[in-house]
Amino acid sequence: MDSNNEMNLLEAVGEYTVSLKDKDKSQAAIREINRFVKHFQGDRDLASITPSQIGGYAEQVAKNTMSEEAVEGLQAVRKFLAYAHKQEITEINLATHFRVRKSKGSARSRGKSVSQRGGQEMTQEGHDQLTSEKETLESNRVSISEAIQTAAEDGDVRENAPLEAAREQQGREEARIKEIEGMLRSAIIVDSSGKGAKTVRVGTTIVIEDLDKKKKNKYTLVSPSEANPLEGKISDASPLGKALMGKRSGQKAVAVTPKGQTNLKIIDIN
Repeated sequence: MDSNNEMNLLEAVGEYTVSLKDKDKSQAAIREINRFVKHFQGDRDLASITPSQIGGYAEQVAKNTMSEEAVEGLQAVRKFLAYAHKQEITEINLATHFRVRKSKGSARSRGKSVSQRGGQEMTQEGHDQLTSEKETLESNRVSISEAIQTAAEDGDVRENAPLEAAREQQGREEARIKEIEGMLRSAIIVDSSGKGAKTVRVGTTIVIEDLDKKKKNKYTLVSPSEANPLEGKISDASPLGKALMGKRSGQKAVAVTPKGQTNLKIIDIN
């Protein structure tokens, strides 16, 4: 018990992540746990963190964003704190002070994505890009494993920055591989030519007019993984994309963005 109480935050997180199954190592989870470690400083004794500090951190993160991805990340930190108490690393169960409020729309959006659409629509180009990225990440596995082994043989593990960096990279890349695999499994390939399209959908190119600014713009609607505003590719999950989806040429739409409300008219779909 005494030796466990002396475990620092970074060591505790390392022990916890090793115990996780692959399905629990999502990109959101790894990112938020890393942010948590950085905030409280990795070399700090976990047992020295107080309930009020834990509660304050959770509240501050919640103020910044409560997207579905953010909630998933915070839940991962909460599970880590529960693990630390179960393993007697902390005497107090800090997880009970780490409150995570779920966004009201998260359950609805998940249900809509799965039951109504059956998967994420994307172009063949977007599918190929994800496949290529996955293959590149998988090819990195050997070199990262070798880097971890080399770093582990060099000095004190508790003060081994190269080892920590290699493990973090491994966690990030494995999480990304799992994320891509999920997207590819549920992907619905759509025709990106837009031929014969009567309504706005993923793969169509549209010309819209900003009725307030009297300005026309041309966009191609794509999946979130393909979005690139600089190339005129907007995500169907963006405020603009959601406002345009399913609309016909000549119809009006209203997009609500952080900058305010934008009144639009669809000029052409192809």
